Amino acid sequence: MYTKPFVLAGIANFLFFAHLNVYFLLPLYIQALGGREGQIGSIMAMSSLAAVGCQAGIGALLDRWGRKPFMLLAAGIVTAVSVAFAASTTLGWQFYLLRFLQGAAFAIFLTSNLTLIADLAPPSRRAEAVGIFGVSGLVTIALAPAIGEMVLRAWGFRVLFTGSIVLAVATLGVCLATAVPAPESREAFLGFGSGFWRTFAPVLTAAFQFGLANSIVFVFLPPYARQVGLPRIGPFYLLYTATAIAVRFLGGRLADRFGRQQVILPSLVGLAAGVLLFSLMHSTWLLLLIALVNGTSHGFVYPATSALAFDRAPSGGRGRALAAYNMAALTGGAIGAIGFGWLAQLVGFRPGFVVAGLFLAVGVLLFWRKA
Repeated sequence: MYTKPFVLAGIANFLFFAHLNVYFLLPLYIQALGGREGQIGSIMAMSSLAAVGCQAGIGALLDRWGRKPFMLLAAGIVTAVSVAFAASTTLGWQFYLLRFLQGAAFAIFLTSNLTLIADLAPPSRRAEAVGIFGVSGLVTIALAPAIGEMVLRAWGFRVLFTGSIVLAVATLGVCLATAVPAPESREAFLGFGSGFWRTFAPVLTAAFQFGLANSIVFVFLPPYARQVGLPRIGPFYLLYTATAIAVRFLGGRLADRFGRQQVILPSLVGLAAGVLLFSLMHSTWLLLLIALVNGTSHGFVYPATSALAFDRAPSGGRGRALAAYNMAALTGGAIGAIGFGWLAQLVGFRPGFVVAGLFLAVGVLLFWRKA
């Protein structure tokens, strides 16, 4: 399973998401240029909206043309976007466009690279493969914002964005060096019938919950932490990532061994609990507790849900099924960023986190009924 294409795909994944996760700090730049919560949420959500739109067509293209051309396309887009951000000095329409392009690149890269891993891994080890592969992206959740925060304090936003250009160019180089095998036999795809959507509904529900919780936490943690007076947020990303990685190495095969649903359900409960705990946050120790809860939940839910999507994909339609799965997660991300941004501006952060946590709890019940 751990072949050269697998390793190179992991390196490309690391570089690509290190680049994207630098932009967790973009809300601070928007805020510095005069933007408020609603505008921050709307700009950041353009990434999710673009990704949702791209998912509608990328699956069929992947099934037809293979993975590598789209990996290269995504790396090229983020390189150009990084250059544009480095040149931006005023808040305007270009921020919406650049985040839109980042979202399109994210959707293209995520689906093409993850589908490649599904091609390389044996069915009996898919959850393990996705979990181990995903560590390459998880590490960047800790490193990119933490290092980015240090760069920002020392040299400012211009150097931060210049660093993101270097990461984007490196991604392009690794993708060029990756020898991607041809997709599995291109059988005629007969379409998704009603039976497929019934069996795939739990996958979409869990993916939506995952995207919603993540966008609320990662988009709004920087401005919320600043409002409540926390000195640093880097430790959150470090503990979150360390926990998620530990879970994948120590419990990565649980979903293969005991079933996908048995792992997904308690993980969704953890994501809802983490968002609710944000409403009580007043100190660094509570921030770290939330990182522990959400990191554990992330470590379990993403590999298990991805494996469930692979399991239930029809023959000849793996790219399309995975695109539908990603579309659900990205829709949750867009709704979380836009909806929570305006909710927080209207009622405040703390009541907003209560409402969002209760909404996620309802989603847990829906998954339980559908699964």
